[in-house]
Amino acid sequence: MQVGLRTNDGLNIHIADDGLYHFTFYERGKLGFDPAGSLDDLLYWYFEGIVTSQAAKLVGDRAERFTYEYCFDRFNIGWAKRRVRELATLFRDGQSEDISLLPDIGEPL
Repeated sequence: MQVGLRTNDGLNIHIADDGLYHFTFYERGKLGFDPAGSLDDLLYWYFEGIVTSQAAKLVGDRAERFTYEYCFDRFNIGWAKRRVRELATLFRDGQSEDISLLPDIGEPL
């Protein structure tokens, strides 16, 4: 993956004129997502994409998969908690029973 070279297909990582880091994805010329934030956000999004992809391939059980994804804590405990909070928010929109499968991060979800 090239950083800074913008394309209309695939993942693009670049810094905009306003100083925000963009983690943009295009498929067949159509924008899939484009979150913008700090360098820490960019690193989190990149790492989350890799870990989530690997967890889906390697771990079949959902509860084990979420525990696997919690490996973020080895690099950045803030990222680990952020991932669990994001999943809890996602699950509230239709899969609230899955919140109980998430690792305990020492705070209410």
